[in-house]
Amino acid sequence: MAYFRLYTCFLFSIVLSFLYCNLGCSKKESDTPTATQHAASVKLEGDVPSTHKKTMADEGIERNKKLLESNPNDAVAHYNLGLLYDEKGMLDESLAAYKKASELNPAMIESLVGQGNILNKKGKSDEAIAIFKKAIDSNSHYAEAYEGLGLVYIHKKQEDDATKSFIKAIDLNPGLVNSRYNLGILYAKKSQFNEAVAEWTKAIEINPQKTEVHYNLGIAYTKLGKIDDAIAVWQKALTLRPDMADFHYAIGLAYKEKGDFDNAEASFKKALEVDPDLVDVHKVLEELYRSKGMLGDADREAELYKSRSSPHH
Repeated sequence: MAYFRLYTCFLFSIVLSFLYCNLGCSKKESDTPTATQHAASVKLEGDVPSTHKKTMADEGIERNKKLLESNPNDAVAHYNLGLLYDEKGMLDESLAAYKKASELNPAMIESLVGQGNILNKKGKSDEAIAIFKKAIDSNSHYAEAYEGLGLVYIHKKQEDDATKSFIKAIDLNPGLVNSRYNLGILYAKKSQFNEAVAEWTKAIEINPQKTEVHYNLGIAYTKLGKIDDAIAVWQKALTLRPDMADFHYAIGLAYKEKGDFDNAEASFKKALEVDPDLVDVHKVLEELYRSKGMLGDADREAELYKSRSSPHH
């Protein structure tokens, strides 16, 4: 039982570090997206941009460059280049394109928010804050400016200010999934798991495809002792992405906590089927088999764990 509690703490720390590794990469999601309000999506752990996506970005860049050949003062084309360069990780080019869009059309608040997001990614937090506040001064009802400001405050470890910014963003636009996601993280760090569950549940209702939210929600349920709810959330995520070994592993640990060793074993084996390099599963299977008196199987898993976790493996 204690192993599961320790493991959920470990999982949650990974979730938190994963969030911080992806700050500034959030995609604006709302119920009413506009044609020009796009950004690079949050990457799931292990995700690699597909060749198809790269090709689409390259095609988009060429298309907007051609538009600018005939109309160099097209602010929207410069803004779109900012988005596309950001998607490709070309931060300097993205920032320059957003600045040009703002120069040509100072009323285009999206280009200010784009600048703030890029400055945040480049680690220029104070400059980013100044830009986001400029955007808010220009339009105090633009939710994405508060969302971007919240991300910068997280980078600066000003978590109370980040919380206020995300709450304001959600008040203005309840469909901002990433504000709810990040707000849930902040609540969870303070052990306010009921509040985190509320934000993540709503985020999933808005966008069921965001499996990282399912993952966090399941962890929060385990913190509240709601093991069955955690299993249900993770199983739902697996209907979207059955190839996620960590979800199978987490479900196995949850079943083990409940004393349902058969389902636990099946989940652990599925995790290894999806990712044979998830060596910690062998250690848990060893414990499970010993508790069932299956000593031969336990010894086999112990040997597999020892050999595969070796630094020379």
